[in-house]
Amino acid sequence: MAFHDAVTGRPNGSIRYELEWSENRALSRPFAVVQTIRDAARADAAVNSHVGSFADTLALVAAQSIEHVGGPRIVVKLGRPVSATADPYFLEKPLGKETERSIVTKTMPDAGLDSDGLRLYFRRLGLAEDEFVALSGIHGMGRHVSLLGMEKGCLKNLTRTCLEEAPVLLPFVASSTDHFSNAYFEALLRWNTQKVGMGEVAFIPTDVALVVDPDLRRYVQAFASDEQLYIKTFIRAWQTLVESTATTHERY
Repeated sequence: MAFHDAVTGRPNGSIRYELEWSENRALSRPFAVVQTIRDAARADAAVNSHVGSFADTLALVAAQSIEHVGGPRIVVKLGRPVSATADPYFLEKPLGKETERSIVTKTMPDAGLDSDGLRLYFRRLGLAEDEFVALSGIHGMGRHVSLLGMEKGCLKNLTRTCLEEAPVLLPFVASSTDHFSNAYFEALLRWNTQKVGMGEVAFIPTDVALVVDPDLRRYVQAFASDEQLYIKTFIRAWQTLVESTATTHERY
């Protein structure tokens, strides 16, 4: 989800103009829910004066969603300016120059980045190594499209609509399902030692990069063995990610 503008990496709510980006596939329906809630709040005279910017709404909804699935309560600063246009899809100047997987060319993180590419991308957003590793833990709750139950027409032509309305979605890390936990890191370590069963995990290259790089793997190991450390680091990372343009002193 594009919380950040393309030039500085600051939160700006531009996602509403970027729903057609492939990285934002399947966000149209949850986005509509957020918009409905925001419209209702703005229509209520009792709360209208307290409704922040659209970028604030996204930060609050995301934090509340994490808490709703058993994650920590995350309080965030408000007062963000909001963009009136989509961000550029590509960076004006790519970051890195070593290998193809190490070069950052997009304003959204590429699923094929290696560990060096991840460092470059998240450094631009002000995140330290332990922080972006912690944020990756949310992948344990993600789901991926399955071809199971799809109509023949979709199997022949896998359109965006087919992918968004797939009848079966499978968890990336089966053990964590829909509950916030450190199971993602435990599964990564099992994968790294070839102790996972067929179909137990469905990691993408950026997930794998966290355990094949020894400097990043130590954070994976730390979070797998200490869930409270993971939660504490996740909160700090989340606040860093969404607060760079907030103007209030208090968190809400």
